[in-house]
Amino acid sequence: MTISLRNLVKRFPDGTVAIKGIDLDVREGEFLTLLGPSGCGKTTTLRLVAGLEEADEGSIHIDGRDVTEVDPGDRNVAMVFQSYALYPHMTVLQNMTLSLRVAGLQKSVADAKASATAKSLGIEHLLHKKPSKLSGGERQRVALGRAMIRSPICYLMDEPLSNLDLKLREQMRTEIKRLHQKHRVATIYVTHDQTEALVLSDRIAVMNKGNILQVADPVTIYERPATTFVADFVGSPSINFFKGEMQGAAAVVGGHVIGEVCASGRGAVTLGVRPEDIMLGPLGSGIFDGAVAFVEVYGSEVVAFVEPKGSRDLLARREFVAAALNIHQPIAAGEEVGVRFRNNRICVFDAADGTALAPR
Repeated sequence: MTISLRNLVKRFPDGTVAIKGIDLDVREGEFLTLLGPSGCGKTTTLRLVAGLEEADEGSIHIDGRDVTEVDPGDRNVAMVFQSYALYPHMTVLQNMTLSLRVAGLQKSVADAKASATAKSLGIEHLLHKKPSKLSGGERQRVALGRAMIRSPICYLMDEPLSNLDLKLREQMRTEIKRLHQKHRVATIYVTHDQTEALVLSDRIAVMNKGNILQVADPVTIYERPATTFVADFVGSPSINFFKGEMQGAAAVVGGHVIGEVCASGRGAVTLGVRPEDIMLGPLGSGIFDGAVAFVEVYGSEVVAFVEPKGSRDLLARREFVAAALNIHQPIAAGEEVGVRFRNNRICVFDAADGTALAPR
């Protein structure tokens, strides 16, 4: 089962163009995440696939069938909502079997399917409770079960974990990953949480302002972003950007040649360096010197924020350079350091339009 979107456009009555002619393919059994900030068009795209919004232009094909004008109930897709959307007056069993009963399935058969699905989700003991008696994580499992019981040809999930606390989100991420690997049903998942996207996805489609900027596997998205927007949006702490210049295969930052990078050309560029690829050493040992302004502890690592000495104009967008260090590497605010990069890990972007330069 595949999903194909071709030149899809969605305009709202106020004139807003929410989706601007996107093309996207979801492969057989793939978990694809639409990732981007609020208002970028990812939920609208999901609702178009579900049939909850009508496309103004373009087409939607599911399993080779054109469903652009097909009613939502006839597309055989299952949607999991952010708000759970459970009927409060019904038990878990009744919520899970409602669609089957409406379709005419006998109660005994529907109940048996619900019991089997609930067991796979670890909620079989909740079947006779109502939603008000459930925790957030339990409600989300019920919402997943209600989608699974229909045996749809694809799942559409709209930020299903955003209402959960951090620990429950981690647990549910693991559960969703396990279920997908077991059943391998094509899934489109919407989130603004880049951690969810990186952990869950076979591929990620990064969106902004109604456009898809890059579609790739999580490693490629992180290590070879197509634009400065993708580089900045994916990764925590955020990537460092430096004003630079290409001189053949070498990059120059603040008048210092930092050596060969994975691109070539001439002219102004923006260099992107992940915090884990920033190395700190004694004064004078790097490309430039700086002082540690403050540090943040992230469990197994500590992030030092370094203010360059006399070279503020070499930074693009930020005042500090973020360097991710092992928690056991001593570092303190006020410490003076030399800063250098891992040259083979530098991303190079056109300074004018922010697109990545082709690797050598």
